[in-house]
Amino acid sequence: MSDNSSNGSSHSLCSHGAVDIASVVTTGTASRKSPVALPSSGDGGFKTMTYNLASAHLKEKHKDQKGAEKTGTVCRNKYTAFKKAYYSVIDIKITSGFTWSNEQGAGISHRKDDVWARFVKTHPNSKPYMNKGFDHFDAMEELL
Repeated sequence: MSDNSSNGSSHSLCSHGAVDIASVVTTGTASRKSPVALPSSGDGGFKTMTYNLASAHLKEKHKDQKGAEKTGTVCRNKYTAFKKAYYSVIDIKITSGFTWSNEQGAGISHRKDDVWARFVKTHPNSKPYMNKGFDHFDAMEELL
């Protein structure tokens, strides 16, 4: 009889506290905070309050930031772009015949690869990952 627990699995069923979305936006890595009463991605998406808190955190942590002000809307747009990239990588990973590495992406070295061209026609968001990885995949996996 096999043990159906998630021990030793990279996907644990146990919660280890909320993922700090501000740390993902600023550093690209997820850090855990003590469980708090904030909404999480599993509640149907982060609420505006969460993005505003991430924005406030960025302003406090990076007082000399360059570029546009990091508002709650900017944080939401960045998260949405990361989520789209994450699901594009998932599409590549589950497609038979493709490999994936966080450094080389799908590892397609020939621009005229017919299989890749057909794949990108049906998965246009995957195009940037032909031969480059998605650095934030592990952090997004924890959030989603």
